[in-house]
Amino acid sequence: MTNINNTTKSRSDETLITVDFNLLSLPKISIIVPVYNTEPYLRRCLDSILNQTFKEFECILIDDCSPDNCPAICDEYAEKDLRFKVIHNQQNQGSSLSRQIGLNQAKGNFIQFADSDDRIESNMVEMMYNKAIEGNFDIVYCDSIEEKTSIVFTNRPTYDSTDKTTLIKQLFAAEIHPSLPHQLIKHDLFLKVLFPQESFAEDWLITTQTIHYASKISYVPIVFHHYCYNPNSLTRNNRLEFKKINDNYSNYFKIIDFLGEHYNDISIFNPELSNFINKVKLSIILNKKTRKNINRLFELYPPSNRLIFNKKSSFPLYHKIFLFLAVKNILFPLKLLDVYYALRHINSINTKKI
Repeated sequence: MTNINNTTKSRSDETLITVDFNLLSLPKISIIVPVYNTEPYLRRCLDSILNQTFKEFECILIDDCSPDNCPAICDEYAEKDLRFKVIHNQQNQGSSLSRQIGLNQAKGNFIQFADSDDRIESNMVEMMYNKAIEGNFDIVYCDSIEEKTSIVFTNRPTYDSTDKTTLIKQLFAAEIHPSLPHQLIKHDLFLKVLFPQESFAEDWLITTQTIHYASKISYVPIVFHHYCYNPNSLTRNNRLEFKKINDNYSNYFKIIDFLGEHYNDISIFNPELSNFINKVKLSIILNKKTRKNINRLFELYPPSNRLIFNKKSSFPLYHKIFLFLAVKNILFPLKLLDVYYALRHINSINTKKI
């Protein structure tokens, strides 16, 4: 650890924080945080970064034209601690491109992404960095927890990191969680990685690429990352369901293209790959708007249409049947499903009035 001898006080008159000049010029880790409309949670997130036991980091905050008080909060932390830097986007870019904007400014040898409505344990960065250095690992995973439900997301990548097929199959089977905040990733891996414009399922595409390019991957079996319930987050916004399905479809297509470029026969990833692809196909047919373009079922990895009923698929049987009928162009049962959902909605409204 660098000795703190050549130091300066922070620019804030209210809070005095000593900062090592060496930490500013040569940080070992860059923590990148896209920020948009998370004012109630942002301070909690930034405090969890500020309180890390590992000090040799920089934190790059990308204000993505947030309409609330987030830009001012970001500036406040940059005034409080010189390791915090703020980039104010001139127009809204979305989380994926905002991450790339931060990455382009990052100086650290390792990259840690964070979501501005979540928080991390105070020893997360130190323990994951030590693991990466001790074993010369390109990626280190940890576990996370969803605070509202207490559901723990575990990541147990195979320790034979040369077996890319198994690792990517584990990803598609959700044995490795794709979320970037669960990972400490060597900066050099991102020299080849494509960041999509779409803001949904981007972690799946990025993680598929980083796993492929990594030489060694490891895992710390500790819950370091906390998903904090945010009812206004993109993933919970039902009004964005149409965009979510379209973004997922686009990024899943990019995953297929990437695998096709680097593997002679991508059927080696089945049945996990087909189960993964069929998730977005099912969402397409269950949504009346996206169902209008039924050709998507045949454009996106057609072999998955033949593996709807494979034993490893976790879909309920009735969902498998709906998907099977859709790929056979038998859509009448889906209209009955719409009637069923409509009746449930009406019943829900009546129940609330009682």
